[in-house]
Amino acid sequence: MEVAVTTDVGSGQRFNDDAWCHEQLHRNVTLLAVADGFGRLQGVPSATVVLDAVREIVRRELRRATFPSKRLTAADIRELLTSAFAHGNERLLDLGGGNADFVAAGSTCTLVLIVDNQAFIAHVGDSRAYLLRRGELVQLTTDESLLPELVRSGAMTGDVRQKHMPALLMRALGVEPAAAVPPKIAHYTLHPHDSLMLCTDGVSRSVGFAETQGAMASRDTVQAAADRIVALARNSGSIDNATVVLARNATVHGAPGDVAPRVTLMPSRLLAVAVAVVVLLVAAGGLAREFFFDDWNLYLAQDPSGHVGMFAGSPDSLFGIPLHVERTSFEVAVSKLAPQDRRTLGAGPIPVANVDAADALAAQWQARSKP
Repeated sequence: MEVAVTTDVGSGQRFNDDAWCHEQLHRNVTLLAVADGFGRLQGVPSATVVLDAVREIVRRELRRATFPSKRLTAADIRELLTSAFAHGNERLLDLGGGNADFVAAGSTCTLVLIVDNQAFIAHVGDSRAYLLRRGELVQLTTDESLLPELVRSGAMTGDVRQKHMPALLMRALGVEPAAAVPPKIAHYTLHPHDSLMLCTDGVSRSVGFAETQGAMASRDTVQAAADRIVALARNSGSIDNATVVLARNATVHGAPGDVAPRVTLMPSRLLAVAVAVVVLLVAAGGLAREFFFDDWNLYLAQDPSGHVGMFAGSPDSLFGIPLHVERTSFEVAVSKLAPQDRRTLGAGPIPVANVDAADALAAQWQARSKP
């Protein structure tokens, strides 16, 4: 995987309050993220506070998943990302001292956690994630700001409004309790040679879709492509911070020696098969209990020693495995039975209602077999 990061403070800003992350957490796990914040807490941008907190939880939970090793499901990853965003939200809210009447700081966050070829995207705010596949660009997230709503309703038109209007976020981290702003999470299977791009709104509001697609699909190096997209934002008149995290060949992870072992993600099909196997085992266990431990389907037949025996279960077999078990041998040789009793037994198993009935019938046969 080739990853490049480019950021620009913007012509109208004194500080760059964007934050970004590119980190390989395990041999087959890579974390990409961007955040765009407002407000500084003790001189630290709110976006940095959020990303540090989110990364802390992701690292910790993935470490737990490898020691001891266990298979993670898609639901496990979703729960992990929800917990990480909640932690980032609460840390920013606590440090900022915000309340219902006062918001000191807030931040967007868009994150991609890639496990093998599975991409999990968690998102709050208007920073974006894009996927480029075979030259076609797709936006994977939806802006959570007032501007798209105004555009969709037809209340605003023209490109100028995107470059110069404030974001007017409808959802952001750090402005209310975590339960009110859960991340939107999506799950995609990546293909070989797919590219992913994360960016803040200083890019997405200034660079057109076709320009972004052209830069990502170009033969430039990944760093040159990222630089080109940020330069397009600056040249278009964007006054906001602009950050791009661009990853090519997103299914190919490196193999650094100082990271933990692989994280194993249980595919949904494998999970379904595992559940089916468990159900079958439980059902088989129930049937085995009925066959071999309860007085179920008792019958008399000749046992392997040539005597009359009482069996439980079915006289049939499955793949050569008998579906019955001998419960009692009456030590009555079948060859010494009275002719009519021998013919009756030879015609097939003789069902009996219970153990007492089997004992009574065997006693009758034994009595008639005596000279």
